[in-house]
Amino acid sequence: MTSQPPAPPSCRAAFDHPSTTAGHRRLVVKRWAWLILVLSLAAAAVWAGLGKPWREVVGLTVFSLCVYPLLLWVTLLALRRTARMSRILTTYPWRAYPCDYPRRSAESSRVIRIRFSEDHAPTLRLTPFTVNIAEKQNPAPTQIWFAGDPRYGGVISPVGGHFPVRVVPERLGERVPAGSPEADALAERAELVRGGRVSTT
Repeated sequence: MTSQPPAPPSCRAAFDHPSTTAGHRRLVVKRWAWLILVLSLAAAAVWAGLGKPWREVVGLTVFSLCVYPLLLWVTLLALRRTARMSRILTTYPWRAYPCDYPRRSAESSRVIRIRFSEDHAPTLRLTPFTVNIAEKQNPAPTQIWFAGDPRYGGVISPVGGHFPVRVVPERLGERVPAGSPEADALAERAELVRGGRVSTT
């Protein structure tokens, strides 16, 4: 007899679940550590070039100007996404849904298809970084916890809520079901929708 995966907690918001709070905190710490590392490497590159003739540091300078601004931008973007994820997790509770993982080439982003209802099973893209969510300490790979609006995406986690990941619609199709005014207001508060436009980041 197989054991049933744990049901989502009956919390008002997903962020009230201790495993989710801890998982989000780990994500924030990891992204701040990455920011500190990028800034430290940039400072080390500047220090290595101080007092040296221009021709000796031209390669390092060009490399630094090409690489570090991009790394810094990606890192700050990821940090900004953790704040958006926090808003979603404090607005919506966890709900469990069946899911599967459409096959993609090795180069493409990992995606997940969640069956919210019989006639609405959108494919959602994991952002800002890809991750194999089916293998992240997941006791039930065919089930996913979701906090958000099925029309606009939100945050997913393997069963248990310990590994939150932002997801957005791969494409906004015409079969998106209409929502109530209350659901629309929640989506605006969580910044899934801003000024009538769906946030795809």
